[in-house]
Amino acid sequence: MNDRAIDFAKAYRLSRLGMFLLAAGLILVCAVDLPGLVLRLLGRPLQFQFWSWMRESGMATLVGTAAPWTTLTGSALLWAAWEAPAWRRRAGLLMTMCLVDVGCWFLDLGDPNFRGPHAFFRMQLGAALGWPQFALLAGLSGEILAHLGVDSAEESARSTRSLAASGAVVWLLLFFETTNLQAGWPLQRNPWMTLNAQLLWLASDVIHAICLVQATALVVAAFRSLNDEILRGDADGGDPSDPNDFPPDRDPFEGLDPGRGGFTAG
Repeated sequence: MNDRAIDFAKAYRLSRLGMFLLAAGLILVCAVDLPGLVLRLLGRPLQFQFWSWMRESGMATLVGTAAPWTTLTGSALLWAAWEAPAWRRRAGLLMTMCLVDVGCWFLDLGDPNFRGPHAFFRMQLGAALGWPQFALLAGLSGEILAHLGVDSAEESARSTRSLAASGAVVWLLLFFETTNLQAGWPLQRNPWMTLNAQLLWLASDVIHAICLVQATALVVAAFRSLNDEILRGDADGGDPSDPNDFPPDRDPFEGLDPGRGGFTAG
């Protein structure tokens, strides 16, 4: 990239804070979803006891509140960090999906037991948005890591995006298997659960857990790489916003394909 007057200090710090908030939200979700999946495989009584404890202890409320707000704030910071159109399109799409999650959180406050007429639709909407969110998180994190010199980042991000696409297909099959489309609007769940639906449900949960772990690992890696880069810049004693104090060999975007648009700091 030829623009040497980019304020890398500001962009890196905004990106680091955004990745930190996204990592915090994803780790909270991991702490709930992964034990729940393991206990489900061990037996439904254990899973029921786990979710009963989550509700009684208030952990379900804590995670359900913190996760959508941290991910929304983190995605907004990523959108603001760089001005490249391609980056802002993806970060803006992720921010919009996170905003929908926050909207669903507000609706859940009025229907905490999911017994309202639109409860099934809200659950399906959240499940549907999860797959493109995984793909976007992987893509944005992989972009940062690749620019910071992590060779395997793009391959890891591509693997997560492919798995998220497969999970979306499985979820779509599960949606048609479990939804009573003849009931019209609002969407209603089928009164019975077929064997195919149970198998699709299990497959969807397993793929979701794998995507969650992979996306979380990429986001955490991006945060750590950004933090290391900022600490190196601080140790040099220069001002990274000054092109004269930013050595060319530390420019992570040097040699970037012009067709990808490049980054410019916000």
